[in-house]
Amino acid sequence: MTPQGEASREDSERQNTDRIRDLAERTRIPSGLALALILKYGNEPNVLDREAAKFRRDAKNGGR
Repeated sequence: MTPQGEASREDSERQNTDRIRDLAERTRIPSGLALALILKYGNEPNVLDREAAKFRRDAKNGGR
């Protein structure tokens, strides 16, 4: 891989890590779940927030 390609890959990985961390902190969910939600729903903030809220609500209600 060229030095430019390697730098681009590292930037992309850093952005992905930042997205996961941001979602986890913003919605107060584990980072593994944040990653799963991003992989499933893409990077649409409204959808991610809604799905994270569902998870938190289900967890609070004992999974019912």
